[in-house]
Amino acid sequence: MTNARRHARHATRIEVRVDIDADTVRLRVSDDGDSSTARPAVSGGFGIVGMTERAALLGGTCDAGPSQDRWTVAVALPRQAPAGRAGT
Repeated sequence: MTNARRHARHATRIEVRVDIDADTVRLRVSDDGDSSTARPAVSGGFGIVGMTERAALLGGTCDAGPSQDRWTVAVALPRQAPAGRAGT
């Protein structure tokens, strides 16, 4: 939510969806702002690359970009820690 509020140009609505099943937690955040691929840069973070790397470390995925006239970040994380990652 913070990133959507910070980066979504001209957005009037931010939607958050969480779906959980036996194996996976899926999070989808989208906004109705300008859906161009260029988003304003704000220093102090690691951006999409950082989110993607953190999701991968947990055995999941993170996809971000324009989608159906909206900017969307979709994350899928396993409910169980990957082998060798317990306790992290």
